[in-house]
Amino acid sequence: MKTKEFIKMLQEADPSGESHIRMSGGIPVFAELKAGYWDGPYSYIDEEGNYVYSTKGNKVDIYCRDIESFIEINFNLHDNNKWEDIEKLFKFELGYGNDKIRKEREDSILKMAKEEWQDTFDIYNDMFQTNRKRAVENTEKGWTWFQNKLVDDDSIKPNQHHYYTWLIYDETGKEEFSNMLNTEPVYKSGDFERLDNNKKPGYYEWILKQNKKQK
Repeated sequence: MKTKEFIKMLQEADPSGESHIRMSGGIPVFAELKAGYWDGPYSYIDEEGNYVYSTKGNKVDIYCRDIESFIEINFNLHDNNKWEDIEKLFKFELGYGNDKIRKEREDSILKMAKEEWQDTFDIYNDMFQTNRKRAVENTEKGWTWFQNKLVDDDSIKPNQHHYYTWLIYDETGKEEFSNMLNTEPVYKSGDFERLDNNKKPGYYEWILKQNKKQK
């Protein structure tokens, strides 16, 4: 189906344009125009009723958000890391059945959402704890960590300097990658402290706290 046909179908179904869309796969959140060959072929039903796989021309990918992806995009291991932080984002406007039926429906949705939240928390937390241990071990080896002071500039949005643009050096002085793998455990674990010692102009140094050093 072409986009003009899809738009016409929607307009015929709802001339007002005020109805919400329900579709398999979740809630549509954005669309992206791509070349037909990009990210694999697309499919459509042609005028003869054939199911066609194609890489020709262009296509529009419509991205949807289900409960799992909704939780993941709102989850933050260091800020919104409690189920209650996510639970409050679910609202219900159910107008059918009695109070008991509505409550059962709401509880079933929240139960599914909480299970997704727990899975998300476990994955991110396990990864973080592994990287946290690695950061401490690397620091004991002689790694050094410097964060760009532009992290304090609130006018930069989004501010990439929280996790990127760091200067990180291993025990030989070789520069390491500035990415979440290397910076998040230093920045967010509480095992490190930030020093404004001008060792590198324009950068803070992050050092391991004395009480965190391995014996």
